Amino acid sequence: MNHNQAPAHPAGDEAEAANALIRLRGVLALVERMTAAPHHVSTSTASIDQQALHDGATLALGYANAPSIARRRFDALAGEAVSFAAAGLGALLQHKQRTGDDCAPAAQQLADELRRSIDAMAIIITPASRRR
Repeated sequence: MNHNQAPAHPAGDEAEAANALIRLRGVLALVERMTAAPHHVSTSTASIDQQALHDGATLALGYANAPSIARRRFDALAGEAVSFAAAGLGALLQHKQRTGDDCAPAAQQLADELRRSIDAMAIIITPASRRR
C-alpha cells in the first residue's frame, strides 16, 4: 500500500461500531427497566461494564476483519437501530411523563426490537467461531 493512500476503512470505524452496539445495549437496559418483567436488570453494573468491554473488543475485531459489504450492512443496521431506539425511548418517556400511565407493554415491544437489532448487528460481523 502506498503511504499516500487512505486505508480501506479508517481505524476509528472499529471503535465507532463497538460504541454503537454498547450505546444500544445501554438504551436496552433503560427500556428493560420500564417493562414489567425485565430480563437482565438484576445484573450488577460492574458485570455489565465488563461484558460491554469484552463485547466491544470482540465487535471491533470482527468489524475490522469483516468484508466491506458486511461493514456497510452493520453500519446501516446501526443507524436504523439508533434512530428507532431514540424515537421509541423518547415516546415512552414522553407518554409516561404526560399521562403517568403504565408503558410496560410498549417498553417490552421496544426492548424486543432492540434485542433483535443488536443480535442481527453482532451476527453480521462476528465470525461464527466466536458466537456464543
